[in-house]
Amino acid sequence: MSLRVVLPQGRPFGRRVFSTVTAAVDSKPAEWLAARPFEEIPGPKKLPIIGTKYMFLPGLRKYDFSDLTETHREIRKDYGDIVRFSGLEPRRDMVMIYNADDVETVFRNEGIWPERPSLRCLKYFREVVKKDFFKGVGGILNDQGETWHKSRTLVNPVMMQPKTAKQYAAGIDQVAEDFIAKIPGFRDSKSEMPDDFKNELHKWALESIAVIALDTRLGCLDPDLKADSVPQRMIEAIHQLFHDMHILEVKSIVWTMISTPTFKRFLKNASLLLDISYKYIIEAVERSKIKKGDEGPSSVLEKFLERDPDPTRAIVMALDMLFAGVDTTSHALTNVLLHLSENKDKQELLYQEIRKFLPEVNTPITYEMLNDMKYLQACIKESMRIQPVAQGNARTTHQEIVLSGYRVPKNVDVILAHGLLSLSEKYYPQPKKFIPERWIRGGEQAEKMHPFVTLPFGHGARKCVGMRFAKMELEMMLAKMIRRYHWDYKYGPMRYETTLITGPTDPLKFAVTDR
Repeated sequence: MSLRVVLPQGRPFGRRVFSTVTAAVDSKPAEWLAARPFEEIPGPKKLPIIGTKYMFLPGLRKYDFSDLTETHREIRKDYGDIVRFSGLEPRRDMVMIYNADDVETVFRNEGIWPERPSLRCLKYFREVVKKDFFKGVGGILNDQGETWHKSRTLVNPVMMQPKTAKQYAAGIDQVAEDFIAKIPGFRDSKSEMPDDFKNELHKWALESIAVIALDTRLGCLDPDLKADSVPQRMIEAIHQLFHDMHILEVKSIVWTMISTPTFKRFLKNASLLLDISYKYIIEAVERSKIKKGDEGPSSVLEKFLERDPDPTRAIVMALDMLFAGVDTTSHALTNVLLHLSENKDKQELLYQEIRKFLPEVNTPITYEMLNDMKYLQACIKESMRIQPVAQGNARTTHQEIVLSGYRVPKNVDVILAHGLLSLSEKYYPQPKKFIPERWIRGGEQAEKMHPFVTLPFGHGARKCVGMRFAKMELEMMLAKMIRRYHWDYKYGPMRYETTLITGPTDPLKFAVTDR
């Protein structure tokens, strides 16, 4: 009796097939052949049935995930520069990397349609709960592959062009001016900002992004804005969404099996934000229909509608801008104010630069001025390095790559811990010190920086689509704040909380005095 080994194709394991397999192995790059297997990457022990899911279950997880930088520091201490979490079904296997050269490898091999892990709860909301509204358009946050590419092709010529940002400079300048005018009224007997100053910054950020996304003012800076006003309800919904999505995406997987209170609250706030935003967006669409050609250039929303006759994609883009442009921008402004408060010499250097461009306090700020304020830009970037709003990036491998000497196959989610790397002495001298000068072109440190360590807006084809607008908002507001006032914070180190983003938790009781 003879025994034949049959391959899945039904062909005998003969000489011809063996030669083909050998040729395929030999065709692998030498780096891949020399690398260690994926299964040998250090990481938490995989248990029967539940894999490493226990690391994300309340009561069982070792890491808190409320402070992502500290959590990454602990994981790296336990396992090294590359760490594998496996058995996460229905999630993919996950690899965390703590080496800038590996970060570069990931970005260099992300392909023409880069993929990053989807926000599963948002995906469920748009594809299941509100499928009739979204009609298969997930938005550039969640779309993948060719669908994402189509969206990004429509969005880039609108959002990523300097001329579009320049178009909104006067509007953003006016919003900033209106906010600055309110600061004297915020001060108490100690010249300190109120306990809810954080919420006032949220109002400024929402008003600013509405000018860009909807070409209108929402009235967020109106005096005595009621707690139940539409803008305030939007702000609260956005803040709660970031909090709940962090729990659903990072800290717990229970909601994928049963409808938890957090998941129900997420659906409620997502629906509320959608309903309110949609009303504003439709009003903007209607205004665009009756706008005359001599009333100025097309708005961002109008440009979207001109490029795509289906309004759904434009509506979803405007919705994403409103969602992503509030807490992120206000937190970034808070952080740089804190760093300048702690480093009075840097605040004075920044003031001297701004004064050259704004000899009078009420001089309007132009887009060209911002481009020339190099120290202003450096202060913001240095603040984002030390205390980033987003702690990292993520990509899903679309091909086999080698990271830290290990083979990483396709369809693995790779977490890039920029927040931790940016505080490493390996990449920055005195990494915890606020030194804006390190970002000035031509300086000694700037020339030696690894380009893939600090990336607050991401990298490549999937970098933040609202980057130019966010930078313009931050630069304009910070320039006006420093031109008119001294900023001080006397309450010790700020405490932070990580949701989907990282933000301050203590009251922002800045002492603000006239210059």
